[in-house]
Parts: sequence; structure tokens; C-alpha cells
Amino acid sequence: MAHSAVSQVSVAVAVPVGSDSSIRRSVFKVAVLLFFSFSRVCVFNGLQAHTLSFCGTLRAPVLTLDLSTKNARSKKGYTICMSVQQANSPKVAVSPLQLEDAKEPPLNTFKPKEPYTATIASVERLVGPKAPGEVCHVVIDHGGNVPYWEGQSYGVIPPGENPKKPGNPHNVRLYSIASTRYGDSFDGRTASFCVRRALYYDPETGKEDPSKSGVCSNFLCNAKPGDKVKITGPSGKIMLLPEDNPNATHIMIATGTGIAPFRGYLRRMFMESVPTYKFGGLAWLFLGVANSDSLLYDDEFSKYLRDYPDNFRYDTALSREQNNKKGGKMYVQDKIEEYSDEIFKLLDEGAHIYFCGLKGMMPGIQDTLKRVAVERGESWEEKLSQLKKNKQWHVEVY
Repeated sequence: MAHSAVSQVSVAVAVPVGSDSSIRRSVFKVAVLLFFSFSRVCVFNGLQAHTLSFCGTLRAPVLTLDLSTKNARSKKGYTICMSVQQANSPKVAVSPLQLEDAKEPPLNTFKPKEPYTATIASVERLVGPKAPGEVCHVVIDHGGNVPYWEGQSYGVIPPGENPKKPGNPHNVRLYSIASTRYGDSFDGRTASFCVRRALYYDPETGKEDPSKSGVCSNFLCNAKPGDKVKITGPSGKIMLLPEDNPNATHIMIATGTGIAPFRGYLRRMFMESVPTYKFGGLAWLFLGVANSDSLLYDDEFSKYLRDYPDNFRYDTALSREQNNKKGGKMYVQDKIEEYSDEIFKLLDEGAHIYFCGLKGMMPGIQDTLKRVAVERGESWEEKLSQLKKNKQWHVEVY
């Protein structure tokens, strides 16, 4: 169940009840000032709360004033208990809400022969200095002319000539969109990509060979605000977020930049105020990367975990920092195995499960799920067939 806009916590302040009335009055004033001061601060702008506690201990009998129940008692060791409102950022208003009106997702509005020319809005490095490789968050401005739904992809045509087809443009490269239909600016004018810079290293020399670097990924990671980019699409239906049941369970499994569609899902669930979609189910994210510096959008996901602990779970597999139960490197399939009983139970109850990332992730995950199914006395082939039939199984790998 989603949390309400405001949570209540108790502030405990000890107030002595003795012969020294001046101390008694002074401490009581402090207690009252604390209460009203923090009440004003914490309800500012309708914010939402975590836990806040103030405790004072004095070696004297104290008077308890429980302001939430209006009870007052006098007994040694009792304290004043006051309900204080403390909270987190409210959800962000989005527009235009007409983007919710379409009954079917937009598909191939712009084709490779007639792409749309968008503008680079920003490029930001996402990973820390110890991450192997570079991943960038690229925001493009499409002016509201290329609408899309969460889970879809855009095609990008990098500038230049196709070396395999002289005189022709490069082939289209598909990128999963890493934002909701409202974009990072919440106005329906932008879309975001999560792009890993593709580099090639000569196996003999170990040195980078720029001539074989990824054409499109390097174009996007090197782009500057104002640069033009040709896009096609949007495309894809497999990874669309099912919204017919706002209380459904969604299990999301990503490796690296496969996090892109899930960032869009989670922003829609927990960041944006969408009148037609009030998420009250469970979103469970598994993210596999090399190390802590490689975690993508970790600040956003950690905030959802703090704000919506009943609706969001977040597990990471850091292959270069963690070990699995057998002592080997921790990969995302090892995390799945760790929670396999719970995952299978949720799937039996109708949960959706999504996989996004490199093709190489799937064999290990499939082997793990098959092994778990056998241990449970089930046929994985039959179970997988049923999941696909029920439209609970969503895979996008590249």
C-alpha cells in the first residue's frame, strides 16, 4: 500500500515535575517550542515524513503530556510525546495530461528514411571514477513531437556515412528510453537515454583502437547541448508497463544500461503525480553491475526505497565486490536464486517479470530459474509457457 502524504512520529521531551517551578516552566517552554517549530518546518509544502525523535532525560519526576491523545499523567521517568509531521518531497506535477488519453502506444511515428531532428539537451556521466567503462545519461529535446510510452525505444541515426554502404547514412541504433512520457523536465518535450560508450581494445596490444569504437554511442556521449540528433520511432510493445492493475507486482531484472526502461517505470510509479495512475503495488528491482561506482540512478532508487518501503524493493549484484553463496562473483542470477522462493510465489500470484540488458544475461538467468523450478518439483518449460501465455514475461535484450 502506498504511503499517505504525511507520516507521524513522536518527539519525546522530558519535563521535570518538582519544586523548582522555574526549571519546570523553562523546560516546558522548550518542549512546546520544539513541537511547534518542527510542526511548521515539517509540514512546509506538504512534505512527507520518515522518523524524527527528540529525547531528553532528567533525573526528576516528569509530567507526560501526550498531545495526540490529550492525556496527562505524572510519574517518574515519563516524557512528553508529541506527534510531529516530517516528510519527503511530494510527487511532481506533469503535463500535458493529454499524453494519458491515447488508448494505444504510438508506433513508428518517424521512420529511418524520414527521421525527426531532435536537439541534445544535456549529457551527464553517470558512473564514478572506479567504474569500468563510461555510461552517460543523454537527454534529447523532441519538442513534444515524438511522444512515446514507458518501455519503448527510439532509433538513433548517427551522423556520417555508412562505411559498408558508401553514400548512405549509418544504420539505425535502438536505445531503450530511460524516462517517462513526460521526460526529465516533466513537460512531455524530452526523452532520455542511458548510453554506455562502446570502445574496442586490441587484444594483442591492450590499447584502444578508435577506428573500431561504437559510432553511435560515442556520438551521443561526446554530444554537446544544442547538437542535432536524428531519431526514429518510437518502437516496441514488449516492455510496455501494464497499468490495468495499479496494485500489481513488477519484478525488474537489469544488467548495466538495461536499467533504462525500469527507470521510466519507477519515475512513473513513485516520482510523478499522474492522476490516472496511482501505483499501490510492489516494484522489485534487481540491478547487476561491476561495482559500486557502476550503479546507475542509485540516488533515485535509494530515495524510493526510503519513501515507499512497502512498495519498492531494491537489490544490487556487484560482480567485482560481492560473492555469491558458492564463493564466486555475484551476478544478477545469483540474487534471483537467493530470493527464488519468494519470486516464484509472486509469479504464481500473477506478478510481471521483466529482463533488460545484454543477451549474455539470459542463459545464466534461464539456467538458474530452471534449476530452481526442478528443485521445487516443477517443469520450467511449462511454467515459462504459462507466464508467456498470461503476458507476465517481458524480455528485451541486445
